[in-house]
Amino acid sequence: MDNDLQVSLANNAKEWLALSLSISSAEKLAFSNIHDGFFATYGAGFMAHVYRSTFEQALQSMPDVERNKLLATFQQVMDQAIDQHYAATHAHTR
Repeated sequence: MDNDLQVSLANNAKEWLALSLSISSAEKLAFSNIHDGFFATYGAGFMAHVYRSTFEQALQSMPDVERNKLLATFQQVMDQAIDQHYAATHAHTR
């Protein structure tokens, strides 16, 4: 492969990456707006049910490797949230 073709392919890859990131940002903003509206309208209990149902359905359709990655990430985030919760709780009781 000649140098010009390599540079062209690299530039195309960078452009596609930038496009995918911009789409992701737009999708994140749209999701955030929809999420916040449902959360304000229906409350935390309703949203917890939605989150759990979404999570369960996603796990059912994932290959084992992806499912294990997601579950490991979930465990890591849960552990961090618990640590933060107890750190904040104990900071207020001192």
